[in-house]
Amino acid sequence: MIKNQLRLRNVLSAIVLMVSVCASAAYKLPRVEPTDVGIEPRQLTLLYDSLLTSDLTELHHLVVVVDGKVAGEIHPAPFKAEHRHTLYSVSKTFAAVAVGLAIEDGLLSVDDELAKFFPEYGKTIKGVKIKDMLTMRSGFKTEGGMRNSQSDWVKYYLSRPLTSKPGVKYSYDSIETYLLSAVVQKVTGKDILTLLNERVFHPMGIDDVEWELCPKGVVTGGWGIYMTAEAQAMFGQLLLQRGEWDGKQLVPAQWVDEMMTVRVVRKANDYGYQIWLCEYPGAWRADGAFGQYIIIVPQKDMVVVLNQCSRSKGWPERGNIWNTVVKNSKGCVIEADPDELDSLKDYVANASLPLLKGAADNSLAKKYNGKEYKLPKNKLGWKSIKLNFENNKFILDVVDAEGKKSAIEMGYGKWIESQLAGYPHYSIGAVGRFTGVTGPFYTGACYAWNNDNTLSAKIHYTNWITSLKLDFKFNEKGGLQIEILENFSKKPFTIDVK
Repeated sequence: MIKNQLRLRNVLSAIVLMVSVCASAAYKLPRVEPTDVGIEPRQLTLLYDSLLTSDLTELHHLVVVVDGKVAGEIHPAPFKAEHRHTLYSVSKTFAAVAVGLAIEDGLLSVDDELAKFFPEYGKTIKGVKIKDMLTMRSGFKTEGGMRNSQSDWVKYYLSRPLTSKPGVKYSYDSIETYLLSAVVQKVTGKDILTLLNERVFHPMGIDDVEWELCPKGVVTGGWGIYMTAEAQAMFGQLLLQRGEWDGKQLVPAQWVDEMMTVRVVRKANDYGYQIWLCEYPGAWRADGAFGQYIIIVPQKDMVVVLNQCSRSKGWPERGNIWNTVVKNSKGCVIEADPDELDSLKDYVANASLPLLKGAADNSLAKKYNGKEYKLPKNKLGWKSIKLNFENNKFILDVVDAEGKKSAIEMGYGKWIESQLAGYPHYSIGAVGRFTGVTGPFYTGACYAWNNDNTLSAKIHYTNWITSLKLDFKFNEKGGLQIEILENFSKKPFTIDVK
């Protein structure tokens, strides 16, 4: 009886989902059962569970595509499929495609020297070629914190002498990709996002991509692209199909092959043109900080997108992907086990990041309700906060450095969504960060009181990457200490308020 009720609930959920999809036209790729493309449902459940229960990562989005169809996806609460995500260095692979489009138009060659486009720095950058930039072998000293303090990145970067012979020593540096973006903009008269929108994204039906800009209006290139997991999967499928989409060659097949050719042999992973060779034979990946991946597995006709905030070096999460859906994919229709399908659907329907445990109320709530605190200068950029409590809900009013006020609502035992007036917390401190990315941004948050009278809050910036765990510790004199742990950091920091 219980099993029949579960199946009925899953059928009704599927019908609601289908109606919703038809009404909003949210999905671009077709959805199929995993068994239709050779994946056992339990392998997806194992993969999802390995990520959701890991202490090393915080799962945001996962999409598995086989034969151009979505066979599995999970977006645990408070995240949603329609939320975009910042992708850090996954951006580099997109920038490489833009370089290929400029080459296709005859405006650029991998053998062109960088000095051709920046002749004013010809003496310091002599011998550096476009292909050296694509393979991170330019000979430049890595940029360090330059982007956090300088407003003219080209001038600062190219004014320095080379530290090694171009084309020899590999040294990973996001500013090299930024320079490729600047070169493409010079030769085409368009920034690389505009170029990709016109030639790639819009023809594919992707129309909501944004990308951060430098203070001079050049797309950052090496980081900062902002898009949904499904759009990422579509881009991965485009590369899997060697640049062809719906019968049209959007990117030259030869250029995709050039990108996915080993150029730099390394002990860990070999490197092509702004894309990495994976551990799994013949597979490639676009790879970004904190575990952003677009994984392309030609042998299995598979693309896997993973957005998360990982504190590992990626091996555990990628290993779980290989050992479940990749290794065990059959490549043909397989018999469905109804119980496994029901279990998978129920798992996805109820997937959530961990909610805080504790009490819904505390005697201190009444004492501090409506209390406002002016904050000293801090990493969050918050000028003041106000604490509000009502009916199993905690509302944190935040005024940021620009004077914008956001009311972040938090549920007890559930996530509550709020819209920010400003920007989310970010691990990158580059000058002009967020320029080019418009928002609006959202939070999903919850709270709980602990036995020691500490108020804990968990805030996920759900269409970004960051989350914050805040512990509000009150003292007898009315002061407050806030201990904050960022999901991309191992150690918390504190804000002391008198």
